[in-house]
Formats: sequence, structure tokens, C-alpha cells
Amino acid sequence: MWMDNTKLSGLLRFLGVVYGITFSQLIAALWFAISFKVSISIGLGAFGGDVPITFFETFYFSIINLTTLGMSPVEPLGHLYLLAGLEAMTGFLLVSCSASLIFKTMNKQ
Repeated sequence: MWMDNTKLSGLLRFLGVVYGITFSQLIAALWFAISFKVSISIGLGAFGGDVPITFFETFYFSIINLTTLGMSPVEPLGHLYLLAGLEAMTGFLLVSCSASLIFKTMNKQ
């Protein structure tokens, strides 16, 4: 709504929306990565896979899972399945709403 009321050109408004969406989805992935690490530290599950699990690997899994791509070398084990499922559902909703916002912004140009 704020972008609609600005005096920016159509291209700058579009870029602002795209970069805003990208940043917000990275923040959502970061929150889920932190949630995975906290869940692992309190014993709710673990990650399995061929690579050592660092925070970077957890963040990568979170980005891949949030975009519903699901092609990570890391897999959740134990109760982390529930958190991974919630993240995928959240990601599907975010991608759908983001696409709608992008198309709406493009139509206003």
C-alpha cells in the first residue's frame, strides 16, 4: 500500500516490491533456520544427510524448503518433520501472495 502512494516511477516501484519480497522471504527462512537449530538443541529431532550440519546448511535447507523446491542434501528427522511441513506450507502461501503482489504491481505501470 505504501508503494502505491509513492511518486516513484513504475520500474522503481516494481523493483522495490521484488526486492522487498525477496528480503522478507530471506527473513522468514532465517527465522525457520533458527527454529530448526533451537528444536535440535532441545532434542526434538535432528538433520540427516551427507554433509556436516552447520548453521549455513540449516539456512540453506530452510530456503530450499520455504521455496518448496525440496532438493537439499539435508533431511529432517524426528519431530522436525512437523516444522519442515509448516515451513513448506508457509512458503507456498508466501510465494502465492508474492506472485499476486508482483502481478498487481506490474498491472499498475
